Amino acid sequence: MSYRNYSAREGGRHHTDPTSSRFNSQSKYHQRGRGNNRPVPNRRPTAGDDLENITVSIGRHLTTDGVGTQRSAIRGRIVNRPHRPIQINSNRMNDRDNNQMRWWRISIPQAGAIGKERVLSTLKANCARQFQPYHYFIDSDTNTGVFFINSQQDADMLKRANRKIEIQNFGTLSIMVSQASCPAPSLDEDLQRHFRDYICNRRFNAQTFQLNLSNLADDEELSALGIYPQLNKQAFLRDVVVIINKDLPITRQLDLGSNNISNLYEFRKLNLIHLEQLSLASNQLKSFEELSHLKQLTHLNHLFLKDNPLISTNNRRNLSRDEFISTIQQKLPQLKRVDDIELPTKIGFGVDNEAIHLPPTVPHCVPQEMQAFLAKFIDEYYRLFDTRGRGELHACYHDTCMFSLCIAPTEGSIVQTKSYKYGALIYDSRNLKKIFDDNKRTALLRHGKADVLDFLRVRFPLTKHDGKSFHVDVFSTANSRAIFSVNGLYREIDQGVNGPVRSFQRTFTCSQTSSGVLIVADHIMIINATDNQVMSMTRSTPPTNGTIPTTTTAPPPTIMESQAGPSIDIQAQMIQKFSQESGMNIEYSRLCLVENDWNYNKAAQKFQDCQKMNLIPPEAFRTS
Repeated sequence: MSYRNYSAREGGRHHTDPTSSRFNSQSKYHQRGRGNNRPVPNRRPTAGDDLENITVSIGRHLTTDGVGTQRSAIRGRIVNRPHRPIQINSNRMNDRDNNQMRWWRISIPQAGAIGKERVLSTLKANCARQFQPYHYFIDSDTNTGVFFINSQQDADMLKRANRKIEIQNFGTLSIMVSQASCPAPSLDEDLQRHFRDYICNRRFNAQTFQLNLSNLADDEELSALGIYPQLNKQAFLRDVVVIINKDLPITRQLDLGSNNISNLYEFRKLNLIHLEQLSLASNQLKSFEELSHLKQLTHLNHLFLKDNPLISTNNRRNLSRDEFISTIQQKLPQLKRVDDIELPTKIGFGVDNEAIHLPPTVPHCVPQEMQAFLAKFIDEYYRLFDTRGRGELHACYHDTCMFSLCIAPTEGSIVQTKSYKYGALIYDSRNLKKIFDDNKRTALLRHGKADVLDFLRVRFPLTKHDGKSFHVDVFSTANSRAIFSVNGLYREIDQGVNGPVRSFQRTFTCSQTSSGVLIVADHIMIINATDNQVMSMTRSTPPTNGTIPTTTTAPPPTIMESQAGPSIDIQAQMIQKFSQESGMNIEYSRLCLVENDWNYNKAAQKFQDCQKMNLIPPEAFRTS
């Protein structure tokens, strides 16, 4: 006989059916303020209650606690008076109410091997009275059959049946009875199938896509199936989430109200991409942190939280309405409505909250199509820049180009740097953090090819760059222009190969013209190198072609030359070479050599000294 038919035969809900866990859990709140601390009745009285109370008082069987019912009957006062109803001691009534809330766990070790239904039908056929099992399941680890009952008489009856009921081929049944606080919220495959069929067919509206799982503990149809829902237990809630994800993923409205739910941890696995409305009203949620387990429900816009301790006046921790709304929006920014409150639009930046994984560091960031061009451009430019006089840089700049220099301070730096002096170059620094005069800012921004080249030839020290230290980044290649930066190290060689080492970042803006690619903007920022950079700096190699070597000597003079100077042809060769290597025109080159008695090394040293002190006029580098 099925559970449903048996329940119907007895006239609907059985008198031993469990009451709602919601009422049980709240009974302690309802008891406050009641006279004599009388408990609130947890079920409706039925016509058979008086008869049941009498049966308990005069029972003749041994109980599970070892106390005879006859003794109980003697302790309880039964007054028989003619023409008056039977009265039972009120203390005994309280004991009866407490017994209704007690549970017993029945364990049958062989049930999994014998068969779940066969064991239960055999028990019912061999027991003197029918009983109502709850949460009958097979333990997957021990293959033990387990169910729960909430009647002491049924528990006594099953305990006496231990080793007295025989099943063919399996011997006698071992029946173990123990007290339990409540039925374990576990569903085996069979109960999961019944529970799945029930909520899919009876609780889900296929037209509105609404799943109503409110107040499951009071559902009589589930009780008749031997299922006692406890959504306040994570094990049971985990099974519910699995069923919803697998069989009802199209749910748009989900009602979980009045289920005594106290945490939402298992809901982090709820995968309802179409869910728009969720009701958690009349539960036991106490912390806003629980809402973070719903963040994966990206389309959720309406949430019901009323009648939860979370939002009750006594538990808001003095939060104002705006603070209350802000706290919820921080946890669930996708929400538009909470209960009857319209939430304001949340303003924020479109930044992914997930961890940002930066790409690995590379020595350059250059588009594939520009790598060959930039490699050639940078190599040729710095070859010319490291040449004494830098005269050939004339072909690299646009007529309307701009140039600026910034020397970064090292005060307060957490990285140890060398204390090299900048000399007169510090006065040409256009550091906008230190210069507030607009006129001076404008004056230090050099305009035009002539002005830029004069500064690079005369005022900027002679250099030797370390190509191995270069890092190149390309910022833009749009509109026939390329903006890129070069970072690296160079050594000043005015005072020899052991001069100061600088770290630099140079930003170029180049434009495609009919004459080729020309520099239209050049900005360089320099700072003293760190100790590690100085250690890694490549030692200066011998000067490249065009650089005046400090050990160069003039051709051996003849007797005439030693008295009156070199011959006319040798003088012409020396002037031409000095002009090419210094960048000065022929006239100033000849003047420098004459003033130094045609001593090439002495003239080169004099040129370097004058250049450092900015004593060479701009006219010396102008060609007619």
